[in-house]
Amino acid sequence: MMNRLPHFLFPLLAILFLQAGCSSSVLELRRQLDLHRGDFRQKLADKKELAAKFLACTKQAHDEPLSEPRDSGASFESPSPDSLEAHATSVRPLGIVIDAIRRRHHEKGTSLSILSDILIEMANDETARIDLDKLTQVIDTARRWHGHLGLDEDQLEQDSSRFARTLLTYNKAYFGDLSFTARSASTGSSLRGIVKVVSKGFVDRSGNILLFPGLSAEIEVSPAKSLRISAGTVDSQRVSADLTRIFLEAFFDTAFRVPAVHGATALQVGGSFQESPYPEFDADHPTIPLEALARVTRDALRAEAAVTSLVGKAVRGGSVFSTQNETLAATLEAAAGVIAKKLIEHEGFCYYQISEVTSAIAANDQDEPRDAPVSTP
Repeated sequence: MMNRLPHFLFPLLAILFLQAGCSSSVLELRRQLDLHRGDFRQKLADKKELAAKFLACTKQAHDEPLSEPRDSGASFESPSPDSLEAHATSVRPLGIVIDAIRRRHHEKGTSLSILSDILIEMANDETARIDLDKLTQVIDTARRWHGHLGLDEDQLEQDSSRFARTLLTYNKAYFGDLSFTARSASTGSSLRGIVKVVSKGFVDRSGNILLFPGLSAEIEVSPAKSLRISAGTVDSQRVSADLTRIFLEAFFDTAFRVPAVHGATALQVGGSFQESPYPEFDADHPTIPLEALARVTRDALRAEAAVTSLVGKAVRGGSVFSTQNETLAATLEAAAGVIAKKLIEHEGFCYYQISEVTSAIAANDQDEPRDAPVSTP
């Protein structure tokens, strides 16, 4: 006779069965108040002309001339800023980059398409979510691209793909743009040594620095002061998260091209005669006020912190999402946070840009001299 399971195990097995059948890799984001994207759209909900300009801005890179509605009635036919169609506009610049990569590297362009899916799912405030399985695929794609750099660095420097050249520049900066130079000639020695030259690392478009922990470097804090950074411990969690961050920064910067501060690595990317250089924020002719730039930067960092914390909590410990792998967990939370940050940077810059343009037009209209009324006899 077969041994029967003890009765007290049946409820436990039922619970485990339900968890296995109902568990999903999708993490809900729609209740996260720190994402801030809804603020931009809610403020434009009753301003149809501004909403149309906002949507036109979000569907293109920032170094392209801001497109205008074709006629005065076009803006009123535009989708609401809260509609599903409107939420998808920020994905369009990604598609343009992916198509360009696919023409040059067909197999790699296909693997990048998953980023569009992730952004669409994150972009809708009402149904915002992130699929951790898809995010894991992005991490694997980033790993393959960085491996490609190590094998074909010389070839990629001449690559016609702007993304490939951007990623190579970011990757080299993260590893300190490492080079060696001969020491000045010294007397009394027949040996002329060499010295290592290391840059301050990768600098994102907001001015934040990221450097491979195995390198020591000297970073200039001010014209009269520098800071010496000693080499630290190289651990898998930090490096894996950093390389994924570098990959995503390169991809979204290639797509959105939000103006960068002076010294950003994006400004060092070599271009071709057919491409414009990466846009630098011009303090003499600012696209948005400096106060607005600071606000966009803060909101983007807050969104990154919120999503990083949410994903980190989900993929660690006893959660159904738990990876039981600290390196993967650290990389997943970093990837999710960067995607959220780049989305806020793009849409936040658009919001303040169209607001500033509209304010300037209104101010000019008020300053224009008006004809004096003609009296009639």
